[in-house]
Amino acid sequence: MNTNRMLIILFFIALLTTGGCTTFTAKHDTGLTDIQLQERNFAGALQFIRSGKEQGALELLEFVVDGPPVDGISDEALFRLALIQLRDSRVKSVARAEKLLDRLKKEYPKSIWRYQAEPLVAFLENSSELRKNKRELKNLREVNVSLTRNNRELRQTIERLKELDIELEQKIRR
Repeated sequence: MNTNRMLIILFFIALLTTGGCTTFTAKHDTGLTDIQLQERNFAGALQFIRSGKEQGALELLEFVVDGPPVDGISDEALFRLALIQLRDSRVKSVARAEKLLDRLKKEYPKSIWRYQAEPLVAFLENSSELRKNKRELKNLREVNVSLTRNNRELRQTIERLKELDIELEQKIRR
């Protein structure tokens, strides 16, 4: 078992043993309400971020954004999760970050985190367009190389035909 998972398990055990009870939302088997559970998961994620353990933070933030929405927590969790996703430069991770930011925009239109995310969304749109243009340029270069090769082959064929035509004319004259 890796260290991050062990820390997450220990963190959850600590959460479960120190949990209090309230009555304004649904309670879980642990006695925690949805809001308390979201708050604790989010607090744990922030601790992981502070200590540089992004994988642990990522897992807890996933719990928060997949759980019941809590204003001030779920919106910030979406934003922070998108930032963590952007550290991984794979296309899938960037696409996931874009989806998280879109979700933030739709589900929390008045959130401060939505406003914080706007420049990032614009940047991602521009970089997405840039990646698309790079792919298109690469494809065009490949087509160009192929056409150049075909053009060279056609010129060689024309030259051979000219030579054959000259030879044929010489034979006819004899």
